[in-house]
Amino acid sequence: MFGIGIAKGMMVTMRTLFRKPFTIEYPEEIRPIPVNARTNLLWFEERCTGCSTCAQACPDGCILVHTSPREDGSLNIERYEIDFRLCMYCGLCVEACPYEAIQAGGPLDDATYDFDEMYRDKHKLTEMAQEHLRGHDWTYPDGKVAPRPDEKPLHIGLPVERDRTR
Repeated sequence: MFGIGIAKGMMVTMRTLFRKPFTIEYPEEIRPIPVNARTNLLWFEERCTGCSTCAQACPDGCILVHTSPREDGSLNIERYEIDFRLCMYCGLCVEACPYEAIQAGGPLDDATYDFDEMYRDKHKLTEMAQEHLRGHDWTYPDGKVAPRPDEKPLHIGLPVERDRTR
């Protein structure tokens, strides 16, 4: 009875004993991250309409969206902030966003000694998103292609034509 468990454990040990070690030299090599990994959040201002469904879906209340109306009926995004000090990276905001303006896929190397640096406002979030797009050949984390800076940009904060109600 006890001998069978020990034999199974020894078989596992013997199998892994002769495998090649899986080592990544971190600063030079970066481990591939799965597409659906719940990593840092990236907010793409050009896709956001200010509907605040992400803030409503957040169980921690770490997303703040403040908007004001425009003449054409759309919303002007005055403030968009994410407090990563509270965020548990559950991904509910990503699932709730109808325009895919907030997506998981941000950097993993954002550790900091200053706790207050984990609070990111609209400008810092936009900077992080643009850095991601530049480093990934202008592709969003979900695989869709973003407009390049030399092309005609999306209207920031405005819904696309198919989403407008008349």
